Amino acid sequence: MSSLSDVNLTAPKRRSLYRRILVALLVVFMLGFGNIAVHLYGTRDELRRVVLSLQARAVSEGLRSDSDLSTLPRDYAGAELGYTLYSADGQLLWFSENLKRPRRLRTELLEREPGWWRWSPYGGRVVNVPVRLEDGAILMVSRNDAAERELLDDLLQDRLRQSLVIMLPLGLISVVLILLLLDWTLRPVRRAALLARGIGPDEPQRRIPLDDLPREVHPLAEAANSALDRLAAAYAAERRFVADAAHELRTPLTVLDLRLQDARQTGQPDWPALNMEMRQMRRLVGQLLELARQDGAAVERRDGPLQRANVSRVAREATAALLPLFEAQGRSIEVDIAEGLECRGNPDQLREALVNLLENALVHGAGEVRLTLRAQGDEVILDIADQGDGVPSELQEAMFQRFRKGRQGSEGTGLGLAIVRRIVENAGGRVGFVSGRANVLRIVLAREGAARSTCT
Repeated sequence: MSSLSDVNLTAPKRRSLYRRILVALLVVFMLGFGNIAVHLYGTRDELRRVVLSLQARAVSEGLRSDSDLSTLPRDYAGAELGYTLYSADGQLLWFSENLKRPRRLRTELLEREPGWWRWSPYGGRVVNVPVRLEDGAILMVSRNDAAERELLDDLLQDRLRQSLVIMLPLGLISVVLILLLLDWTLRPVRRAALLARGIGPDEPQRRIPLDDLPREVHPLAEAANSALDRLAAAYAAERRFVADAAHELRTPLTVLDLRLQDARQTGQPDWPALNMEMRQMRRLVGQLLELARQDGAAVERRDGPLQRANVSRVAREATAALLPLFEAQGRSIEVDIAEGLECRGNPDQLREALVNLLENALVHGAGEVRLTLRAQGDEVILDIADQGDGVPSELQEAMFQRFRKGRQGSEGTGLGLAIVRRIVENAGGRVGFVSGRANVLRIVLAREGAARSTCT
């Protein structure tokens, strides 16, 4: 048995987006303040070099490389100066005796041009600046400016403290503004979350509003709405299946119950009638399940690719499967099938749809049944025709509704054509009666790559 501490250790952490944004903004604010401090001290070293440059120009005015360099002052403004002389091509010529070693030549300080960006690195305790003499030689002047450095440090620290006094209230104001900004930014998200909590079986049509949401949150909200659409469709299909099953099974169950009660009273069960009722119930339940499965496939089809089916082969297999039934009733079936036609969809389900249509023509039609499959432009056309009177035009669309029968009281369940339409629509096609020909049912599927005689 795990302890409470174990449970706490393994519990998922809830990371707050509000806190993350707040911390990120505060870090940026502190980095900005640190950047100001660094540049203040960079300004200090820049000032040290500027001051020494002015002094170096003053003491070296009129000098040449062949002048008497011993006349250079060793002390200036209370600090000791050191000198290193280089030729114009960078050769060391001389350095003063108060230096342990010559100072490094730094010609980049001579070539600096004014610009909007200039970085001043830390100058160290001793400042070195170059001065170009009249004959092109370069004199490096060095000075330990401890007094000036201390004075500048005190000045800059005072300025930094003053800035800090100003920055603290500004920082507090900035934090308050950041909090208000975060609250304003996340307010639509909280409102959307509140509305999302109300989405349920009682109000499956409600969705997360996208109008006021930040652009970055839109993809998440759209994905959630898309998922809710699929769930609502699946929920509606489930409710429809339950309602259909409850409605349609009530009568056969009542009839079956009456027959069983009669068999119990008489002791002589009517087995043919019982078998017929059970067969009808099995067929009804099977078709209800198939219709529910096709409704679910319609929801899944929105997000996934469909299978491909060789519709020419499917048509031949469906015809061959029903040929014995046609022969048993003395009916003929003729086919005219173009080869190599493929279409999008599940081949088993398309075969089931064709079987349903052929059975419908066998049971409710008359005379010869003819199946024609051909390509027409970017479409595949499949016609099933018989020689009967067909369905009146005002009833043709109603025949594809659930539990709608051509003749009430017939053995059919009224689900066959509804299943056919759902299968064809799931394959991206359409099905219906041909205008002006009441005895012809037509399935239209889209082709893919007409040059290859295939369809999608």
